Amino acid sequence: MKKLLAWPVAVATLGLAAGLAALPSQAAVPAAAGTAVQTTAPGRLSAEENDALLAQLKALLPADMDARVHAVLERLGLDEDALGGEAINPADYECSPTSPVRDWLESTKSSWTAADHGTAAAIAFFSPHVLDAVLFPQPAGPLVFGANGEYTTAITRSFGDLQRFWDIRSDDIQLTPLRGSMLVDQARLFRFFHQVFGFDAATATSFSVVIRQLANQPQFDYGNHPAFSFNAFAYTNRGVPFPGVGPVPDKILMGDGVLAGYRAVGLDDVAPEAIVAHEFGHHIQYELDLTATTLPAPEAARRLELMADAFAGYYLHHARGSALQTKRINQFVESFAQLGDCKFDDIAHHGTRNQRLASSLWGTQIADAARPQGTILTSLTFSRLFEQKLPELIAPDAG
Repeated sequence: MKKLLAWPVAVATLGLAAGLAALPSQAAVPAAAGTAVQTTAPGRLSAEENDALLAQLKALLPADMDARVHAVLERLGLDEDALGGEAINPADYECSPTSPVRDWLESTKSSWTAADHGTAAAIAFFSPHVLDAVLFPQPAGPLVFGANGEYTTAITRSFGDLQRFWDIRSDDIQLTPLRGSMLVDQARLFRFFHQVFGFDAATATSFSVVIRQLANQPQFDYGNHPAFSFNAFAYTNRGVPFPGVGPVPDKILMGDGVLAGYRAVGLDDVAPEAIVAHEFGHHIQYELDLTATTLPAPEAARRLELMADAFAGYYLHHARGSALQTKRINQFVESFAQLGDCKFDDIAHHGTRNQRLASSLWGTQIADAARPQGTILTSLTFSRLFEQKLPELIAPDAG
């Protein structure tokens, strides 16, 4: 199961340019898997070159490509298309679809042309960088979080503290960077198309060459544009093996893009540890089987997201957790409120800004009320308190 902050796993519609000649065949033999491809800083492709690559990509797609993508997502527990139904009445809530961090993300794409948006959508259709981070071990070397490693210490320290604070088994959770740089690593792209989708070596090579060339442009920051990694999520498939890959471990994935967004709006002092705490809250849900519900999809998703906000608030303010004081707590709840949404009929609805504020603050209030001081509630006890509080947190006047 996967929980999104913002960027979808795969774009639902793939609109590729047609009627242009494909490029000549390139690079018949890929580099060894795991070997980074040396990248230069090429300029923007001409419109003709870009369209030709999109046409080549379209020509590579088998007729059943949509079915293949959905099959992969389903095997990973990521395919939620079958769910649906609107259970939340938007008229009950006052909700703004914008926020500073969302506005910042849009501003980073302000120079994109319509063709650039189409190219980004074509790349995101496969989500190679996301699924690579879920399925495969990361390249050798120390974990690095943030474009320049600036959040590595804060995130790894917070993760260790969360493991000590909560009473669930968590030694099997892997903390994993989500980076767009994979999009220009031809060897990893080849591995993705060959092992995940089962394409033969020649076809996988062609896919990897085209995707790399499309992503390796300055308007996409050579794969590192924040739009590609504006996400963080908790993942579990309960150890079910993926064909050709093997068992997939539980993970928390932290995207460079979302971390950059919070830095841009001045919330990077607390947002990295707040996001880790929220995603760890989802792993509590997985371990305790709190995801089971009879609620329809939008309400079910909102319940889980607001509960994760509350778990995070409790830990971040608790004397034996992060022990954040009032100023930083206000930053923390604002960081979650910035990702509230108005998508009331979306199966991944996270709750409105005010609902996320209310849930985060409620968690901090429970931490304040700990008696004797310093007592840590069990995760199951806390979840039961949340279930009792939820109707109040989502009441129309809290929207």
